[in-house]
Amino acid sequence: MLTFSLTTAQQCGVLVLQLAVIIFAAKFCGDLVQKLKMPSVLGELAAGILIGPHVLGGLPIPLPGLENGLFGFLQTICLTAPGGAEIIRHVTFDGYYLSLYAIATLGSILLLFMSGLETDLQMFFRYSVVGTVVGIGGVILSYLFGVGVAMFFLHKGFMDPASMFLGILCTATSVGITARILSEKRKIDSPEGVTILAAAVIDDVLGIICLAIVMGVAGSINRSGAAAGIDWKTIGWTALKCVAVWLGATAAGLFLARYIAKFLRLFKSPTVFATLALGLALLLSGLFEQAGLAMIVGAYVMGLSLSKTDVSFAIQRALFPLYQFFVPVFFVVMGMLVDIRVFADSDTLKTGLFYTLLAVIAKIIGCALPALFMNFNWLGALRIGAGMVPRGEVALIIAGIGLSQGFLDATLFGVAIIMTLGTTVVAPPILTLFLTIKGKGVRKETADSTTVYTPFRFPSSYVADMVFLRMVETFEAEGYMMSTVDKENNVLQIRKDTLAFSMIRDETEFVFQSGAHVVSFINAIMYETFVDLHQVLTKLKDLASPVEVQKEIFETTTAPAMPAADSKKKEAERKKTAVLERSLQTSCICMDLKATTKEGVIRELLELLAANTKSIVDVEKCYTDLVEREKVITTCMQNGIALPHARTDGAENLVAAIGLKKSGYHFDSMDGEPTTVFILCVSARESGGSHIEFIAAAAAAVAKPESVKELLSKTTPEEVYAFFCPR
Repeated sequence: MLTFSLTTAQQCGVLVLQLAVIIFAAKFCGDLVQKLKMPSVLGELAAGILIGPHVLGGLPIPLPGLENGLFGFLQTICLTAPGGAEIIRHVTFDGYYLSLYAIATLGSILLLFMSGLETDLQMFFRYSVVGTVVGIGGVILSYLFGVGVAMFFLHKGFMDPASMFLGILCTATSVGITARILSEKRKIDSPEGVTILAAAVIDDVLGIICLAIVMGVAGSINRSGAAAGIDWKTIGWTALKCVAVWLGATAAGLFLARYIAKFLRLFKSPTVFATLALGLALLLSGLFEQAGLAMIVGAYVMGLSLSKTDVSFAIQRALFPLYQFFVPVFFVVMGMLVDIRVFADSDTLKTGLFYTLLAVIAKIIGCALPALFMNFNWLGALRIGAGMVPRGEVALIIAGIGLSQGFLDATLFGVAIIMTLGTTVVAPPILTLFLTIKGKGVRKETADSTTVYTPFRFPSSYVADMVFLRMVETFEAEGYMMSTVDKENNVLQIRKDTLAFSMIRDETEFVFQSGAHVVSFINAIMYETFVDLHQVLTKLKDLASPVEVQKEIFETTTAPAMPAADSKKKEAERKKTAVLERSLQTSCICMDLKATTKEGVIRELLELLAANTKSIVDVEKCYTDLVEREKVITTCMQNGIALPHARTDGAENLVAAIGLKKSGYHFDSMDGEPTTVFILCVSARESGGSHIEFIAAAAAAVAKPESVKELLSKTTPEEVYAFFCPR
């Protein structure tokens, strides 16, 4: 065992440097992989391999303690088996490696705690039968296939710790990737989608129990794997203890969940009670470790217990920044432990690839066959099997435990990484292929009489936005908590105590999904929302005429400026010019509009934007929102100026187009004169303040009648651009 002598301050300094490098590497590689439509965990693993001791992390650095590289000490990690046989090398770096490993361990605990919080217990119980059958089938066949690889390729015994860990690794399921694909294909509420999610919960439950049992069994077996060393009585007692502790803690947690949530809410601040909830997860993790189970088991149990409470949403939101920090660190550290030299060994590479192939086949067959007996046809069964293929972070956690405990050596850890990466990469295209095949996945449609859909439709997206904001305030006033469970498809979950229901928000429609007993409450709270909004709008209408307010706002741009220092005036002008420069380009300036109607002008300018920029992702959506905005109040001002604008989901960034028509159009302008200059802008609905800044800057540029005459005298797009953006 090697030891390096550094002062405490030097150790802390090295640890800080390492964490900084890990964070930036994880973010960069994770985002890069996401752009390739793959999960960020693959990028974080790749980052760990890249900056790890066998690549860049092993390069010497002329600083105290870094002579062997920033992560060079990891090349000699070592655990010694009973009898003195060296399994993996290990180095003590004055407690430094322990600190880094502890931070990574916190990441794994936080990951499983958050996974437990996200578990949908109602869905689990509703589809528990079919999910249990499918999950058990996948676990059994996957475990046998994993153990078979160790027996036939590595010549290990059936009860050898390495064989058992390869079996456990093969049973894992990471449903996050599958859930994303199902969401994109709008299949998450399909029979196949719900079954996959329910079966994944069963897989997590069985996988954690099996992991605890295997760790207990492996600890009672001689590392040589000799049959004479197997104490079946001890093994049976260990298995019984693991199952009893896990199920007992889970039952107690679910029973006490409401009281725990009530206690946490006493602290009012979501940040405070989320911190205390994490403290409970750490406490239970430590107790499980003392009982001989893995710490992640306790973390998952605590998350699962709190998942059915209303505070789960607030805990997830408050802990998300910690999740963003610790979890990538965990995956990067796991990647660092991969010795890329094992991939150069043809036998290891062949074993890893064959292990990957068997892992894919085991899940597809093991989950698809039971599904055939549960009202699914072959297409539905194959979809379920493909959805259970990814191993992802769950397998990495198990592999890391096996490596740290000495049950897996560097070669077997490399084999596990190959399988994890392989199943994570091949699962999305396989599942997508099965989902694109037209046809139902069930033999007989079964209506769900327990679910009621309550829709509310609105005349425009603006009205829907206004109602939504007021509705959120009303729910919060009633003590309900809201969480976005699928941001891309605008799916929210609303919960208070044990009462929970979902809402799917479309552009002009809200659809509540709930039990029949909740419908009256939903109708009542939406009615109160409408009444409140009606009162607010009535008062607003009495306050002032919108047209008069708009006219006054526009006319203020022509008023004399207040005396100010030259530097402040120059800075204000610079900001106006900057927002115009960012949004305008000469290719989006039309010198002679062809359209003859207001709607035609809007479409002509939109098509010009779509042809010359990449920011317009949906022309029809932009057009609809612009026309709806025009119906609220005209944007045709005085002096021949029109400023049609809208925030819309059809645009990704703020972009603008300018159109001129010297003869003008009669579009009900404020002064009754023809409109000759059109400045159209659209921006993303969730954009910041640049939208208003652009409108103000454009209005200021053409506020005076002489400015409009000067603009109409221009003959080229370049001259028009120079008018708005002078050098």
